[in-house]
Amino acid sequence: MPSTSLQEHTGTPSRAATPPGSGGRTAVPRKDPAMGTHENKAAAVAVHTHAIPGNHADAVAALLAPGFRNHDAAPGGDGGDEGLVATMHWYADAFEDQHVEVLHAVAEGDLVALHVELSARHTGYFRGVAPTGRRFRVREMHVLRFAEGRAAEHWCVRDESALVRALAHPAAVGVG
Repeated sequence: MPSTSLQEHTGTPSRAATPPGSGGRTAVPRKDPAMGTHENKAAAVAVHTHAIPGNHADAVAALLAPGFRNHDAAPGGDGGDEGLVATMHWYADAFEDQHVEVLHAVAEGDLVALHVELSARHTGYFRGVAPTGRRFRVREMHVLRFAEGRAAEHWCVRDESALVRALAHPAAVGVG
């Protein structure tokens, strides 16, 4: 599994020392609310375009706040940071050549909204569909709430049933 630094993806250096019980994460002090909004947006874009499609668990974990809550947990997932990383690995096992294009990014206060398009090649089992080798595109909406420079909550809307249909039937390759 590739490992990269948060700085490589967001331009924000990681902290060498972390407080006990923090899970290796430290709070990033903010200078002012406007700068925090800009940094939050840059971090959200970087994690969705580089860290997640690149399967970089360390970079994703460095972005998440203690007590992170993923409201779009995979079935049977816990909704925490481990579940988000497990979902990222599941997608990496099912799809090669992942690329995420940000179509829209809006930040206000502690919230960042992303409209993205994921494209990839289906090379592993996904929701019961055997690998087809087909390329596909699917659009998604993500909303992240940041606290002290880290993602504290995540919501996602994607049409996985349409994606499964596109993978299972040769005619349709674009979704959303």
